[in-house]
Amino acid sequence: MSRRPLKRFLLKGFLFLILSLVLWVYVLQPPYSKLLVSVSQKVHSWVEKKEKTLIQLQGDMIVFVPLGLATQEQKGIPAGKRDVRELDYNSVILLTLILFSPGLRAGKRMLVLIAGFALLFLTHVLNVLVQVKFFYALQLGGYIQIPYGPWERNIYAFLKQFFELVGRFAFPFAIWMLFTYRETIGYLTGAESEKHPRKKRKK
Repeated sequence: MSRRPLKRFLLKGFLFLILSLVLWVYVLQPPYSKLLVSVSQKVHSWVEKKEKTLIQLQGDMIVFVPLGLATQEQKGIPAGKRDVRELDYNSVILLTLILFSPGLRAGKRMLVLIAGFALLFLTHVLNVLVQVKFFYALQLGGYIQIPYGPWERNIYAFLKQFFELVGRFAFPFAIWMLFTYRETIGYLTGAESEKHPRKKRKK
C-alpha cells in the first residue's frame, strides 16, 4: 500500500493555513462575530429568565452587562468582558482543514464547509453562554443577588476551562474528521489511487 509524502501534505496544509488566516481576519471574522453575539443574546434570553444580561460587541470585545442588577440602584456594577477572537479563532483551523482536505469533491467540500461551520458556530454560542454564567457565578462577588452554590461554581469554572483549553482545538478537528474521515484516510494511505488506478495508454 503506497503512502503519500507527508512533507508535501504538511506544506500544503501550512499554505492553506496562511490563506485561511488572511481570509478570516479581513473578510469573515467581523460579520461572524456580530452574528455570534446576536444569536448568543437571543439564546440567553430564551434559556435564562432570572438574569437579564445585555450581550454586545464593542470592537473586539464581547461585553456582558448585568441589566437585572443595574435596576437595583447599585452603582459601580462591573461588566464582564471577553475578547471575541479568543472564542472564535479556532474557525481558522476548521477553515484550513476543509479547504486543503484531500479527496473531497467540490460539492461535498461545500457541504462540509456549511455543516462544519454550523456545528462550530453552535460550540461558539455555548461558549459565550458559559462565559456569561461564569461571570455571574464567580466574578460579580457581592453584587450578585442570585446565589450560586459551590457545585454550580465548580461546574461553570470547569466548562469555561474546557471550552478554552480543550474545545478550542478539539472541536475543529473533531468536526473535520466527522465529515472527512474516509477521504482523509484514503488519501494518506493511497487507498483512493488503488481504487481508481490510472488507465494505460493505448499504443
